[in-house]
Amino acid sequence: MPSLHPVPPPSRSAPPHRWVAPALLCAVLGYLLLAAWLFAPGWERAFRSDHSPAAWLSSALLLALCTTALRLTAERCLPLGLGVCLALAFAVLAVDEQFMLHELWKFRCHEWTDACRWGPVREAPMLAVAVVGGAMLVWLHHALGHRSTRCLLWAGFAVGLAAIAVDQWPEVQPQGRWWPELPQWLATLEEALEVVAEALVLAALLRQPGAR
Repeated sequence: MPSLHPVPPPSRSAPPHRWVAPALLCAVLGYLLLAAWLFAPGWERAFRSDHSPAAWLSSALLLALCTTALRLTAERCLPLGLGVCLALAFAVLAVDEQFMLHELWKFRCHEWTDACRWGPVREAPMLAVAVVGGAMLVWLHHALGHRSTRCLLWAGFAVGLAAIAVDQWPEVQPQGRWWPELPQWLATLEEALEVVAEALVLAALLRQPGAR
């Protein structure tokens, strides 16, 4: 017998939870500031070490991004192909962050191939993050239903590009030419920039309306 009060189909136009993004960003920034304060006066250790609090938070956010992409895919809030690609990409980045796979390639690949004498080959994983990430974010842009959510997404991409630029700054220095030095404090905050970028993208995904 049909129900007298049928359940409406999932709505993609439902207003997002406006408090999610500021709450998440405040939590992430508070965590980073607390880590810097606890490590003072050597606050750099909270960001530069591969076992630093910032590196741990980056892995946690990437895992949260992976599971959020899977949830949105299961609730048909994202296209199947896009959701699976996002989940796989974030899972790979989480593993890389934890086990330093791209650093292993950068410093050991010369043992496996002569092509590693070229800087772009050594930096291929980082460059792939920018290129593949940009393509997937264009795809995700069209799947998100709100302008403010898209702004969060592209803000995260812009901060992520800044983190990659900080990482690659010494690598692109032309030989025999003057090249401005990167401020030490900015080089130290590379991992913090990555964390903020991940938090912005996660905030965008969490604002995507779910099934009702």
